[in-house]
Amino acid sequence: MSKEFPAYSVDRFVRESETPEVDNRLGLEDYKQLTERLTSSEVRWLWAPMAGFALAYIGCYLAGIKYGSEKHASVMYLIFIAFNITAALISVNSWSLIPSRSIAKDSMLMITLSLCSAAIGNTFDTIFWLTGLSPFKQNLFTNLFFVFAILFTLPGVYLLGRVCRVKFGKKPLIYSIGLTLVFVAIPIFMNPGLLTDQPEPYNLKEFIFGLLYAIGIGYLAALSLHLWRYAQGRLQNSARLIGISLILLSFGCAIYAGLFTSTPLSEIPSSPVHIIIAMGYIIGAIGVRRTELTIRIIFNLKDPKLPPSLPLIEIFGPSQGLEVYQKMESRIKDAFEELLRAKAETEMKQKIISELETEVKLRKETEQALILEKEKAEEANKTKSQFLAMMSHELKTPLTAIKGYGQILHHPPGTAVSLDESKVKEIAEQIVFNSSHLQTMIDGILRFSQLESGKFTYHKEEFLVNELAEYLEALLNQQQQFSRAKFSMEIPDRHLKLYTDKLSVQHIVVNLLMNSIKFCKDGEISIRIAQSGKDLLIEAKDTGIGIAESHLEKIFEAFYQVSHGHRRKYGGAGLGLSIVKKLTEELNGKITVESKLNHGSRFEVLLPDVVRDKT
Repeated sequence: MSKEFPAYSVDRFVRESETPEVDNRLGLEDYKQLTERLTSSEVRWLWAPMAGFALAYIGCYLAGIKYGSEKHASVMYLIFIAFNITAALISVNSWSLIPSRSIAKDSMLMITLSLCSAAIGNTFDTIFWLTGLSPFKQNLFTNLFFVFAILFTLPGVYLLGRVCRVKFGKKPLIYSIGLTLVFVAIPIFMNPGLLTDQPEPYNLKEFIFGLLYAIGIGYLAALSLHLWRYAQGRLQNSARLIGISLILLSFGCAIYAGLFTSTPLSEIPSSPVHIIIAMGYIIGAIGVRRTELTIRIIFNLKDPKLPPSLPLIEIFGPSQGLEVYQKMESRIKDAFEELLRAKAETEMKQKIISELETEVKLRKETEQALILEKEKAEEANKTKSQFLAMMSHELKTPLTAIKGYGQILHHPPGTAVSLDESKVKEIAEQIVFNSSHLQTMIDGILRFSQLESGKFTYHKEEFLVNELAEYLEALLNQQQQFSRAKFSMEIPDRHLKLYTDKLSVQHIVVNLLMNSIKFCKDGEISIRIAQSGKDLLIEAKDTGIGIAESHLEKIFEAFYQVSHGHRRKYGGAGLGLSIVKKLTEELNGKITVESKLNHGSRFEVLLPDVVRDKT
């Protein structure tokens, strides 16, 4: 059950809110305005049309401007237009300040549109009249705006009745019949000969339009009178102001209808009836402004003593306001419970979606890993096939040579083969060369296998660069017997002491040298070993065939050779540079290559922090 709050009277609120806080005092002054039928500012606005027209009449009299003259009519009608536009602007501003969308705001929107339509119609009438485009009030285009004004006002009054909890029945219709009879009688009373004489056609048209306006606004005035009598809540005063406005406008339209049959057309703009109509516009604007003030003040009250139902009670009345509050409270609770259910369902769905996303992500990662493994396996199989094919060729070549030379040396007795000493020496050298080549390939494969499996052991020790130089000199002397290339070795300081894995450094230098020998048959090959601070620099340079730029990134891959398959021009297992790179990285070093096709290559290995001092 909803908690019921006691009806709050204004006196009780005033009594309980008299505290020294500035905010409460200001709120109290605003709240007191709701009990007044008219505030001081609203009274000033009511006096404004009367004072304005009075000053205009007096000013014209003192200036010698004759009543009914064109100049007099222009002055008086322009003042009327000014008040009409002012009323429309007040309404627009007040409507825009009403907080939030509501039936009350929609109601005031209709009233505001009505006042704006009337202001536009009267303004166009004035322009057409003063510029000579048409006589006063003789344009059908402007009459459409007055029709729109009536059409906008009708839903505005009905919506205001809904806010004030008023049911429109037969009584407004009865009121409108009485008012219509009065409005029809007014022009006849102003011109008794109307029933016997034939008026001018344009006067007859305006007479008929005036009566139609009077009847339409009379019905709206009847609705407003009914609203005035039965309205509840703080918007009752707004409804009464709008009702008075519509009554004044209906009387003004009825008098206007009589003027067109009893007064020359040139004198109508000077008629005092415009004071009544201007008062109607201003009072209607005050009604819209009062609605805006009432709603804004009530909904902005922040006093903790006030129950949350007070704004609805103040607008709709004690009993119906509390009823509306209880209905709203029940709907809010239902909506809140529905929101909680929806939130729980959303969280559950989000959890399920998150789990599904995780599962899908894992599946995709697994699939991607499987694809990568498959690609690696396929690449490994391809590499293995290439390796086996290459090794089959590389091993057969030296073995065939060794076997052939062995058969020549070990010929059976009685054969015709006879070898002199020089020929035997040549065959022995070829057997040694092919055996060394075969051993080099087997050692390279075993060393690469150890590096790949992580079984290659490192042993750091101190040794001199001179030991490395002597090893290289012996190797170069051996290779010079089988190569036409010119060898050179540059070691500026043979007495440098190094602290690193000696065997790894030897493998690096030997593999770089053998790589240069393989691809430089007739050119120049140089090896340089030098100190660079605490680092050791190893450089192998040749003037051989060089390497194309497209192959530079791949030459350090295992078993990779620029020429392969049946088009291979150079032997070897394709492991030399791969072993150099792996050993260099294991020693925390770095290898770089510079090469240009048909212009040779330059390899540089930098081993950090291995130089100690001289002996």
